[in-house]
Amino acid sequence: MNYANELSEFDYDLASASRSRLPELIDKKTVSSVDQRAHPRFMVNKDAFAVIRPGPSEGIRVAGGGMAGIACAVYRSKPVRFGRINTISMGGLSFRYIAREERSDPSLVLDILVAESGFYLENLTFKNISDVEIDDDLGINSFKMRSNRVQFEGLEPAAIMKLKYFIENYTVFVA
Repeated sequence: MNYANELSEFDYDLASASRSRLPELIDKKTVSSVDQRAHPRFMVNKDAFAVIRPGPSEGIRVAGGGMAGIACAVYRSKPVRFGRINTISMGGLSFRYIAREERSDPSLVLDILVAESGFYLENLTFKNISDVEIDDDLGINSFKMRSNRVQFEGLEPAAIMKLKYFIENYTVFVA
């Protein structure tokens, strides 16, 4: 049987064939593999850190000293979570941190800092999207690592401009 000949017997619109009917046939709540990000993601190519701390407050005051000065300032800010940023977009970021006992504080803020350049963006409001434990396949790390994804909320125009500057100068596009 020749199916090509059977197909030619019908009035077949090539344009409609190129459109997938899959989204119409599947309940949208069951489709989870579709990337629904509103903003492109970028990998951070410098040592940039996310600090979640009680706030809003005066922020982190760095009194020189490079990485040591920043480490002391971050410690003094009593962070709830602190870790290296993996990916970032205009909508949010993800970072890894060492798990420890969490303090409950409803008024947390997020700071972004880059040690080598002195870049500092403070008091960003956010909501947690996910916070999951990362499996240590090698079993050599005695610390429990977690991955935290946050979504920015209600950013002021100055913070948006500084976030754009960060993305333009400290990241590379992720396809």
